[in-house]
Amino acid sequence: MPVTPTVFRPIRSNDFQQRNFKAYKNYRITSDNFITSSGYVHHNAIYKSTPIHVGVNDLGYAENNLLDNTNRHVIWHSLNHRYYEYPYDPARSAELTNISETNKHLYESASSLSLPYFEVGERIKPGSVTGTFTHGSSYILQDDTFGNLRDVAISTSSFASASRNILYMTFNKEFESSSPVQTQYNTDNFITSTGPIMLGTSGLPTSGQSFQNLGTSRIRIPHESKFNRFNNTDDWTISFWHNSGFGLSYPIISKVGVGTETYFDSIDKIVKTRDNVRFIPNITGSYTNTRTPFVIGHSRIGSGASNISGSWHFQASNGSTALHISSSGHDHQFLSSLTKHAWKHVCIRNSNSVCQIFVNGKPSGTSGSLPAGTTANNDDIIIGSYISGSQVYAAADNKLAELRMFDYAASDIEIASLSNRHYISGSLFQTNTAGNVFYRNGEIVISSPMSKYNTGSGAFGNTFDVTYKGTHTIYENEVLIRVPKDQFNVSMNPSATFIPATNKILSQAEEANTLPGELIKTMFVKGIAKPYITTIGLYNDNAELLAVSKLAQPIQKRNDIDTNFIVRWDY
Repeated sequence: MPVTPTVFRPIRSNDFQQRNFKAYKNYRITSDNFITSSGYVHHNAIYKSTPIHVGVNDLGYAENNLLDNTNRHVIWHSLNHRYYEYPYDPARSAELTNISETNKHLYESASSLSLPYFEVGERIKPGSVTGTFTHGSSYILQDDTFGNLRDVAISTSSFASASRNILYMTFNKEFESSSPVQTQYNTDNFITSTGPIMLGTSGLPTSGQSFQNLGTSRIRIPHESKFNRFNNTDDWTISFWHNSGFGLSYPIISKVGVGTETYFDSIDKIVKTRDNVRFIPNITGSYTNTRTPFVIGHSRIGSGASNISGSWHFQASNGSTALHISSSGHDHQFLSSLTKHAWKHVCIRNSNSVCQIFVNGKPSGTSGSLPAGTTANNDDIIIGSYISGSQVYAAADNKLAELRMFDYAASDIEIASLSNRHYISGSLFQTNTAGNVFYRNGEIVISSPMSKYNTGSGAFGNTFDVTYKGTHTIYENEVLIRVPKDQFNVSMNPSATFIPATNKILSQAEEANTLPGELIKTMFVKGIAKPYITTIGLYNDNAELLAVSKLAQPIQKRNDIDTNFIVRWDY
């Protein structure tokens, strides 16, 4: 009787397993021989408030990117729309919306590098991006796994406490048509200008933006209870950058002279509010009878670049007793003829009832103790000229930048960090974040008020070397093939079969000389010749071949023990 070989055997459902794991492939892109056909594209982006008009070429648009002729103004607004306009709204921002982990800011200029899908996979691996950039100087940016590109040259260990910063006013976003400061506060003739000069490189470039006080221009910040923490027994710090103007004497920051009061309107028969404006003395005058927690100003003596000296003044009063301290005139001197009225960092600190002034991170001038009792009042904070006082004029080049108020006494190290404006390691902005990595979108954006990131044609328009890892999910499949001892014991090779004769029974030798047919040769039926397994095929329910596994060497099929195979494949 002919032997019918078994062809198929079902696989148990629990004999199939699938595991997935992440594989990370290293990529490197450099400025050497950079070509867009590789799929990588870099752009420069510049803000411009004027909308694009088709066919109009005389609106002063930024020049196009040379790489692909894209408009830099359009690129800026594209980045802003995708990531930065509503940075932490998950419904309106493409990525990185955790405000506690990611710093997202798009400044007046930016550089971006878009990575092709096939060179990224599912996403850029968080923490894998490192870039070395050289344009004028060299710096290294590293991804911190939260989407922040951090500058390794800027140390954060000496930063002042951000959580205890009760007021921070930066003007680096004031270039936009909807200025954050002008939107939040009541401003008068608010004007921005260039920020502090960076030191440590040729050319002395400026960084960021500043408030420029023109005549009676000012910013008015409404009173809040947090501004009552500037008394004798409180520890506090006020920090800002200042570029002195030509005015003989003028205020910079004050909390005195104007507030709001309620009154009953006898005509409308309702309670209304109005400004209560009072005359304020000169910054170097007497504040004995004027209660104020702080008035900070500047005075200048002399004329001509070689004869000018000046100092910063601090006044505080409880209404009957006042404290007046000032910085040393030596600290006002110019750095060089190139800097003219040079930017200086000014800090007033009250620590253990001792109030003193720091200029460029060092103690300067006189010090003293604030008057006993309370110096707090309900007046608004005015940045710039008094609304009414003996000195309302401020020079055109009087500028203020990076104003901070802390409810604790900053340490000497923290004050030095606030005053650090070195071109490479400068921490005056109190951040080492220079941009973002958008992992899912495969895009790197560099944008910062620090001038070293924006020199020339941008970070990606000069010499750069960027490495990163793409993420690819690998699915590993495994199936257990069970081969019982009583099955698959007959070879499926056609050479193991023969065509029987019609008139006699063929001998074993005669079977060997026939063509393949429907019967199995005797040597295989009797077990004289053992079958070997060389190939395993996996089929679906319709007997369609799905996968073929080739063994590295033939395996003898034994009829006395069960045999198991494990087949694995990845995709």
